[in-house]
Amino acid sequence: MRFCVLGSGSKGNATFVESGQTRLLIDAGFSGKEIERRLAEIGVGAETLSAILITHEHGDHIKGAAILSRRFRLPVFVNNQTLAAAGPVLDNLQQCHAFVTGETFVFQDFQIHP
Repeated sequence: MRFCVLGSGSKGNATFVESGQTRLLIDAGFSGKEIERRLAEIGVGAETLSAILITHEHGDHIKGAAILSRRFRLPVFVNNQTLAAAGPVLDNLQQCHAFVTGETFVFQDFQIHP
């Protein structure tokens, strides 16, 4: 497993996690270009991401999620409350998948306990 905090703070939050063949971005609180730059610094191309997991709707956690999802056809996992609260930032994503907080779900090589 590989884990790397790409940034954490009021200006943005994003964490890269890799296990097996699966590469997750937990939160996407920077611009899409900035996330791509930060991933490149650790030798990861954004096009190799498997999905984005959103923890909550604050801008410093979702800013780049929609653009990355559209650009690289990435599924976005988010609970319904966060999706509703995010409003237009996450609206109309074709690959948006709702999870239930407290219910474990599996995505590729990860078992996720939200």
